[in-house]
Amino acid sequence: MQVLELLAAAPDGLLAKTISHETSLNLSTCYHLLNTLVAEGYTFKHVDNHRYYLTDKVAFTDLESPDTLEARLNPHLQILSDATQETAYLSLRERDDIVLRNIVESPRSGRVSLLLVGYRGASHAMALGKAILAYMPPQETDKYLRRHGTAPLTDNTGSEPRSLLEHLGLVRQQGYSLDVEEFLPGVCCIGAPIFNGTHQVIGSLAISLSAGRFKRERTELISDVVTVARAASQAVQVREVAR
Repeated sequence: MQVLELLAAAPDGLLAKTISHETSLNLSTCYHLLNTLVAEGYTFKHVDNHRYYLTDKVAFTDLESPDTLEARLNPHLQILSDATQETAYLSLRERDDIVLRNIVESPRSGRVSLLLVGYRGASHAMALGKAILAYMPPQETDKYLRRHGTAPLTDNTGSEPRSLLEHLGLVRQQGYSLDVEEFLPGVCCIGAPIFNGTHQVIGSLAISLSAGRFKRERTELISDVVTVARAASQAVQVREVAR
């Protein structure tokens, strides 16, 4: 299924070694799976470029390119920034990674200087990342954390794996994530997950703000972030039903 999902998101096809790398499968195992899929008519191998493609025998109707999904979620990102008067961020799951896809800056406050579109990593210390990690299947969360590590970035970063997993359980219970000066001193973030129609986490929204405002207004701002993230999830799910 991982191989099929990769190919569904790659209309230009993929080489076997790329599929092997992305799925962490041994190359010989990957070739065996691909040959089986070819034999059953689910994929084919182009004779000239040696890339593998899906056939029309299988379709993933709920998979979209990150660019298309981002375009649908950007209005909610703007709404979040307007509602909170803070800089807002959108991250998306892309295969086995979590990638910052867009930032809407607020005239009231600047963005976190270390965060640029395309940033990936340090999700254990970021509200954006924790809002996604908390809802991923446990084996995928573990794989992500082992690959990226959990290095402490400030004195407040939760970097011990067992404590971090307990914290992610709390995120699931409360429905939102916090970064209380874990990524950068003096800066706090509030995040919430975005789900598709099968309740799989596909991304997250978050705001960054000063530690002072976080202490004064955290309850109201958490409500704003959760409300907009739920609306974003509903927009994704309505589109899936319409298709």
